[in-house]
Amino acid sequence: MATQGLTITLSNEVLDEVKRYKKLLHKRSTGEAVAELVKYALTLPPYFKGFDWKKAEAEADEEIAAGKTKSFRSAEGFLSDLKK
Repeated sequence: MATQGLTITLSNEVLDEVKRYKKLLHKRSTGEAVAELVKYALTLPPYFKGFDWKKAEAEADEEIAAGKTKSFRSAEGFLSDLKK
């Protein structure tokens, strides 16, 4: 497989996440970790590529704070509620 060099600039926050990923999966280098993450990102379905995760998390936090949650005593109760 032919390869080419590429230089990218990452924020410290993103680089810290890449380093965490590298350590977690025992990658040999930061470059190897970045290459794997880029390959993964390129294979994501379009829905996930355009999804605003930060907005969704903020909306979920607001609903939790407003008490718009349910608790269930069992998986059966949860599944029954989903069918309503």
